[in-house]
Amino acid sequence: MPLTQLTQRLDSAPAHRTTRRGLLATGAVLAGAALAACGAPGGATPEGTGSSTAQPVSLSYLHQWSPTQGHGPITDSLVARWNQQNPNIQVTGTYTADYYTKLAAVLAGGDFPDIVTYNLAFVPLLVKKGVAVPAESFSKGNTRLNLADLVPAARQMATFDGKLVVTPYALNSSGLALNASLYRQKGLDPTRPPTTWNDLVDQAKRMTGMEGGKDVWGTVFPRGTADPISPLLAFIWQNGGDLVDEKAKKAVWNSPQAIEALQFQVDLVQRHRVASYPNPANGEQGDVGIWHIPPGNVSALQLRVKDAFQWTTAELPKGKQQATTVGGHSLAVLKTNKHHDQAWRFIHWFTTPAINAEYLVATTTLAPWQASEKHEVWQKYLKEEPRIGPFTRGLSYARPTPKLTRWEEIITILEQARNAAAEQKKTTKEALDDAARQAEPLIQEG
Repeated sequence: MPLTQLTQRLDSAPAHRTTRRGLLATGAVLAGAALAACGAPGGATPEGTGSSTAQPVSLSYLHQWSPTQGHGPITDSLVARWNQQNPNIQVTGTYTADYYTKLAAVLAGGDFPDIVTYNLAFVPLLVKKGVAVPAESFSKGNTRLNLADLVPAARQMATFDGKLVVTPYALNSSGLALNASLYRQKGLDPTRPPTTWNDLVDQAKRMTGMEGGKDVWGTVFPRGTADPISPLLAFIWQNGGDLVDEKAKKAVWNSPQAIEALQFQVDLVQRHRVASYPNPANGEQGDVGIWHIPPGNVSALQLRVKDAFQWTTAELPKGKQQATTVGGHSLAVLKTNKHHDQAWRFIHWFTTPAINAEYLVATTTLAPWQASEKHEVWQKYLKEEPRIGPFTRGLSYARPTPKLTRWEEIITILEQARNAAAEQKKTTKEALDDAARQAEPLIQEG
């Protein structure tokens, strides 16, 4: 659809006024070498840039990335580079705040953008709406996908009815940040992070106390990283529990294993007294030893901490087994019935190893494609920033969230249950039982 119509629809949709994203000038750091090494996802060779089409085509790409931070600048830079190299397929990137609310309004109106970004955890809702053209239907010739190259959890989240519907381009997971200076001060070795739940408690106890007239906490009550409840999900899986029986359409997050996992987290506050609640200690201020972060916080944390103290990262400690969460973002071609092939050509280019690796380095996110993870640009970054390594390793045992159309609302229900248990307004069993009853009609929708 024309950009003017898209912008008008966004401006008239609920929530805050949408700002229109201008394309930034080209000149990304790795432009020359990265483009020269460009290959398709999984190693296939893409068609050359600048390939001709019968008529020049204008495509709209609606996304959630602010031009002033995070994913925004690299998104703008890559879109501008594509446009420079493909004069017959021009892509206009449009940023909107309140993205998913605005996108829902656009989809309800029927005037679709050609391309959208979509959170992998929410793809079931996009599939239910029936507005996306499956990515796998374009996978042929020089723009084919090597599906075996996808990280298993990413492939699972993007696949419906046996077909890849969206194309993942960035992943995240949950891990730990450690105050290495505090570790050494307390006689602990930051190169030996907690590997079990018991280790976490023991190390946190040794770091909890008063320093310089202020409280120092060994750890934090686990709230969220990639989403508000990611550590809770990871600990439930680690303890042998699960979240939802998708075949029976029933919550199982109130099993004995799940209750025990939440109780462990509550005990950090109420029993062991190594974490503050409700106001968490601030790891960035140096007053906590161990806290939870996603990989995207690595670069931001370095900018904020600077030389105040030394810090490092680690994988989550395991319970009965290793587990962590995985999330991320994907690109989808929408059913505009106009320029599907050209939209796919852009998405395919955007997820080729060299371009994808450049994007991942700029955003401190993780590779959904093994070819991107192996690319020299990403490997060089891992050597220069080893603190991203624990998150990358975690992808080998990361687990996706349930494929439920109302998952975003279910997250809120579980978040409220967790907080009620932490505040001792309910027992952990009562909190999770109540959450199961409250979420039942949402789960039943599939």
